[in-house]
Amino acid sequence: MSKGTQLWPGDKMRSFFSAHIRRQTSLDDAAAERLAEALTKAVNRMLVWDMPGDVPRTDKAGEKADPAPEIAARHARAENFNPYLFSAIVVLAKQGRDGLIKRLQEIKSAENLRAFAEAQHVPVDTKLRRLDDIRKAIVAAAEQRLADRKAAAS
Repeated sequence: MSKGTQLWPGDKMRSFFSAHIRRQTSLDDAAAERLAEALTKAVNRMLVWDMPGDVPRTDKAGEKADPAPEIAARHARAENFNPYLFSAIVVLAKQGRDGLIKRLQEIKSAENLRAFAEAQHVPVDTKLRRLDDIRKAIVAAAEQRLADRKAAAS
């Protein structure tokens, strides 16, 4: 058995779902894209063995969508980031608030901090823009989650 490919939420996962939906159903393009988008949002990561050929994404007018270069660069950076680099809860429990803040300093972009927070199940307000504010929100949410765990265990 060959080694699978791990997909994270983003363009590759959306294309994967879209390709399979288009091959297996008779949905129109708009419905297929909505379903692919919903599945991408619902799945955190997946391991696949059968990668379909790339299906070009189209916009509503049927023209080929051309993502802006900055969007492509952002996706490339996010795809190289592992949001499971460390466990926020474990670091907080073992090293405290300062230890978690120090570890979060290693993450240098807002996109990666948001991906980390989502993967670690610590909610962060989408309105936050500054890196330090996002880091503080992650720490506060992790502290709340740890407190909830301790309360449930008692």
